[in-house]
Amino acid sequence: MADLLFIQEYYYYLIVFIWILIFVSVESYSKDKLWTLIIPLFVFPFSFFLVYYIGSRDVNIGVDTVRYESRFRFYESRQDFIIVKDPFYDFLNYLFSKTFGFQALLFFCAFIYIFGALLALRKIFKDNFFLPFLIFLISPYFINSGINVMRSGVAASLFLVGLAVYYKRGRDWKGTLWFIGSILFHASMFVPLFSFFITRYFRDTKKIFLMWLASIALAIAKVNLFTQAIRILELFSDRAGGYAQKGAGDESSWSNFAIFGFFPVIFAIYNLVVLKYKNEFYKWLVNAYMLIHIPYILLIHTQFASRLGYLAEFMMPVILLIPLLVNPVMKIKFVRLKTSLIIFVVFMIKAYKILII
Repeated sequence: MADLLFIQEYYYYLIVFIWILIFVSVESYSKDKLWTLIIPLFVFPFSFFLVYYIGSRDVNIGVDTVRYESRFRFYESRQDFIIVKDPFYDFLNYLFSKTFGFQALLFFCAFIYIFGALLALRKIFKDNFFLPFLIFLISPYFINSGINVMRSGVAASLFLVGLAVYYKRGRDWKGTLWFIGSILFHASMFVPLFSFFITRYFRDTKKIFLMWLASIALAIAKVNLFTQAIRILELFSDRAGGYAQKGAGDESSWSNFAIFGFFPVIFAIYNLVVLKYKNEFYKWLVNAYMLIHIPYILLIHTQFASRLGYLAEFMMPVILLIPLLVNPVMKIKFVRLKTSLIIFVVFMIKAYKILII
């Protein structure tokens, strides 16, 4: 119950924040550019507040927080450094255990998680960065990656920064360093990196889309192709052995997939195939997104499938909004206002069960 109340309180703060940005979106259509100065005045303080809110949580909030504390105490009791699993995260534990407390580690990770994503989205979307940032905040993975699987959330934000550097500078060694840092923080980020490598050469969007649709059909039919291949997944994910086994309850994420997985892909395909949206970075991103998504879809009925889903869906804000905000083919009047209102409606559909407890 404590977890639900923690999430509920966050949702109340987020509702206020979204409505502030909706009102600023109205102002953005006046003749002056004052709104470009106002947006950061709200976004950055709220982001620091979120760092405090997530970082100051009690150890009983979040199913994995106790595990993180246990790892911290392990290094606190040792004089030498050893790698247990993920080199960067293990080194952070060792460093903070010798200099600061466990709560400081949570604050630091929360800061990287939130401000890493914020930096990446601002690089790609410039003045309109607040819209993809709102999608990031309402994502079904936001709280999960902030208090449960914090390491993968931090790693995904580092990966987003790498994508943003690549978007701005092309094949730059700095982007590669961010990708490597992401993998060293959580090995699961090898999956999106490998998918980006494959789609660098396999670029047929229509064929990848058909594969993606086929995976949905197999998931609906409950055909689990990964049961016999679980050792491959063990290389990339915590508790991977449980991923290909059915859980005790209904662990499927069909409702989240419909809103946050299915629609972004259909929207992206509509822009690329029907509207002929010309953006090579976006095409590459969509192809990789679909390819990464396929294992998650095939395992959607299983335990911890959401952890696999996050390997694709952390890129969802970029997938959804590049064709609307970056040289759009589809011109929408008052796009900032309409998009922020849609984000609020989607959020309320997702959040109402938590808000009424």
